[in-house]
Amino acid sequence: MSQRFGRSQTDRGDTGSGGLDGAQIQLHGRLNSIRDDLHGVKDAITLAIRACTVTALDLEEYGETSSVSEVDQSLRQLLDAQHQLDVEERLLNNLCSGGEHKNPEAEYMKGWEKDSKKYATLSEAVKYGNNSEYREFRQQVWNVKHEGQDMPPLFDTEARDSDEELVVAGARMTYKCPITTTWLVDPVTSKTCKHSFSKQAIADYLRAKHGQGACPVGGCSHMLRIADLYADKVLERNIARRLRELEAQESSATYTVVQ
Repeated sequence: MSQRFGRSQTDRGDTGSGGLDGAQIQLHGRLNSIRDDLHGVKDAITLAIRACTVTALDLEEYGETSSVSEVDQSLRQLLDAQHQLDVEERLLNNLCSGGEHKNPEAEYMKGWEKDSKKYATLSEAVKYGNNSEYREFRQQVWNVKHEGQDMPPLFDTEARDSDEELVVAGARMTYKCPITTTWLVDPVTSKTCKHSFSKQAIADYLRAKHGQGACPVGGCSHMLRIADLYADKVLERNIARRLRELEAQESSATYTVVQ
């Protein structure tokens, strides 16, 4: 990031004729461009995190526990990078918030170094144990062989989840669409409230609301748009596994009766 920022300073060009106001306008334009780049990288990291989850679930189902641990480490690295990007975005927002910045690069680097030192001192329990994406990843892996059982603490000194996080985690465990009340089909999940729906059902619902409407889950105050939803491959995989388990149970029961 510091290299990208440095280029933005160098590329401003001659500001002597344009005066300070012109330089500030150019600087803000460069910073906004960098922020747009950051959003693209953050989206790529989000996709990579979802891919890690799907991969880990497959490995866990086939008993490749050591390989799951490797995916876990990769996920932690992605979360570290995600944190760094969040810091960069916050620092850029501060520089773009208006006012004169005599040495914006020095301001940026000071903030960056301060956060980097602080983050380096945090324990793994704080870095990852309080991260909702990491906890969800571990919960999904645990559910492959222990669904319905309480997941043990991730870390010895782990802090308890907030009530809100527990509610969200519970909401993700349901395999029924809140609109159709039947099994989720082509599940999509909201990026904002984490509730999941059958793709066609939520599309029809939002279409009737002219493209935007309140989340149909009772008690949820978030507004939804099609752009807020993503295809949830992890949930789709879990549903398929659950349906296979139910089918196997029914087949076993039928076989027992025939015998």
